[in-house]
Amino acid sequence: MILAASSQAPLSPAKLVYGDRVAEYLNPYFSQNWQLFAPTPVSDNRGILARATCADGSVTQYYDVSAHGMEKARSSRFFPSREFRLVSANLQNITSSEELLRRIRRQQTNDKKPVLPPLPYEKATEAEAVKGLSRYAYDQMPTACDGKAVKVQVRMYVHELPPWSKRHDPSAEGKLMVKDFAWQEAGRLR
Repeated sequence: MILAASSQAPLSPAKLVYGDRVAEYLNPYFSQNWQLFAPTPVSDNRGILARATCADGSVTQYYDVSAHGMEKARSSRFFPSREFRLVSANLQNITSSEELLRRIRRQQTNDKKPVLPPLPYEKATEAEAVKGLSRYAYDQMPTACDGKAVKVQVRMYVHELPPWSKRHDPSAEGKLMVKDFAWQEAGRLR
């Protein structure tokens, strides 16, 4: 019970030091996932593109691999596919951080101080999410390189929609964030 309680405690120095060990002990049977609820409405459009490196060294064009899962979810309103959650959950792990860390980094940016670099658990979470996205992308590109891709690279995009107050302004545009991740060996994704 102490381990379960400490896993749900707010961010603290003890959680930074022992958080990974506690999570390893609790997973997979007692893990927590609070993504069931939607405390904030959708305010962005996000997805992934991917490309592959073939055995001959050539690189394919980017494929929009998240569009297929999104279309499956939209096509059936009563029993939607949950395939797109494979993408959205990993994107959420990459783009979200603890509220305290977000406030500290925002304050450091405003004060023009060096920004706190990603913490070890943030790096580990991102690496695991990138591996999951790369695995999904590899499965969605069966025709790339005639099915013999050697490496896969994922590009994440997040297009923040204009605020609701500017919904009638045709010139209103949101911000676009694009991030390319490192190439992943296809043999390790299977």
